[in-house]
Amino acid sequence: MSPIGLIHAVVGVAFVAGLIGRWLVLAAAARVDDLAGLRALLRASEPFERIVILGSAATGILGLATAIAQGRPVLGPLQGAAFDWVFVSVVLFLSILPLVPLVFLPRGRVFAGALADAEQRGEYTDDLRRAFHDRVTRAAHVYELGAVTIILILMFTKPF
Repeated sequence: MSPIGLIHAVVGVAFVAGLIGRWLVLAAAARVDDLAGLRALLRASEPFERIVILGSAATGILGLATAIAQGRPVLGPLQGAAFDWVFVSVVLFLSILPLVPLVFLPRGRVFAGALADAEQRGEYTDDLRRAFHDRVTRAAHVYELGAVTIILILMFTKPF
């Protein structure tokens, strides 16, 4: 394995660990029904969130660099090459990116507003509960985790 490939693998492991860590902490937060418990678990999820944000960008850049260093046609059929796992991985990775401006940021602002209102009132409000249990955000997180899982499977198995 090339040095860039090794760095890509290590950063990728950290990224996946961040995804799983965030998933577990937020799942625990979904089960609490008091404002103090929710706030504590949200604070606990912050390092994982930073790992996911930084790790996704670094993993994507390093993955492209690794593929290019290995002479792989990253754009597969668009470059006249065969349809392969690298191209599918790039497409899957790119499909996650629109979730940030279309789901995570706007829904996060709604959640932040509901959290601020709940803190001002000193109680876990129905608006906060609805914002925290938003189905669109959950579906986006499930898609994100699923896409990354498929990319990992493709990287390890190289089926085509």
